[in-house]
Amino acid sequence: MTYEKKLIAIGRSRFLYDSVKYLVGRGFQFKAIITEEAYEEYDVKAQDFEALAAEIGATIFVTKNVMQEELFNLLQEHGIRLAISVNWKYTLPLDFLNRFECGILNFHLGNLPDYKGNATVNWSIINGEDHIYGNIHRMEAELDVGDVLSRKSIPITPETYVGDILKQAEKEAPALFEIAIETAMSQPGFYMVKGLKQGLRCYPRLPEDNQINWQESIETICRLIRASSRPYQGAFSNLDGKKVIIWKANKLIPTEKYLAIPGHVVALNKDTNTVWVACRDGFLEVLEIEVDGRVMAPFDYIKSIRTRFK
Repeated sequence: MTYEKKLIAIGRSRFLYDSVKYLVGRGFQFKAIITEEAYEEYDVKAQDFEALAAEIGATIFVTKNVMQEELFNLLQEHGIRLAISVNWKYTLPLDFLNRFECGILNFHLGNLPDYKGNATVNWSIINGEDHIYGNIHRMEAELDVGDVLSRKSIPITPETYVGDILKQAEKEAPALFEIAIETAMSQPGFYMVKGLKQGLRCYPRLPEDNQINWQESIETICRLIRASSRPYQGAFSNLDGKKVIIWKANKLIPTEKYLAIPGHVVALNKDTNTVWVACRDGFLEVLEIEVDGRVMAPFDYIKSIRTRFK
């Protein structure tokens, strides 16, 4: 079955940027890109989308408001039946959704119908999930309730950091969009997973949520560090009046009995340039830290076991 390969793109981040470029290479035409100012952690900004739009001959809209006459005229002029979306932070009005005969297809990381909403990758690591799906689903008026048309599972291991998942998802998203677009155009009623209103809802995490509580279990602390790492602001603690970001760490379960206040530095390892910190039920091997904007090995900064994180 043949169909018009004319689309528009809505949203932000590298997920959308790379997907547009991939789909153009696959013969799709983008008549408009609607974007907005990027979050700090995004490496693709509004100006990058402006340059991309100029390159591919699309009209660019940098705006919070999609309800614009110019855009509606463009949709009608080109017979646009479908749009793709990633990381658009505003609710799309029902009247806007209904203007697309084949729907708006959104990329969402999370084990739908659970993990709807915000910070889903971070929450998935913190919650101990062993995988996360990259989904393309139809957008509905309610958040993340639409049917899933294509998806790919990304493993989460005890060594997986949030940045690892995001990089893998960036590789998977463009092809997932192509599959979902072709499905939406040729099989309007098809779905892989039926969307549900019910399901776990995730809410945003704030920078202060990344502060380490050394009274927690070693597993909980390691998950927090992996979930808060780059491209986010990092898990942190305070040492001698300084904020110390812990970018990388491993858990160690000592074989011998020990007594130590959680947060206390219990060992300095010159061979590995690491330090060990006591937790409630084990030791944290700290591999990489940042202090005052300098990223360094912990051994280069911490010189004594007579010190304690708070």
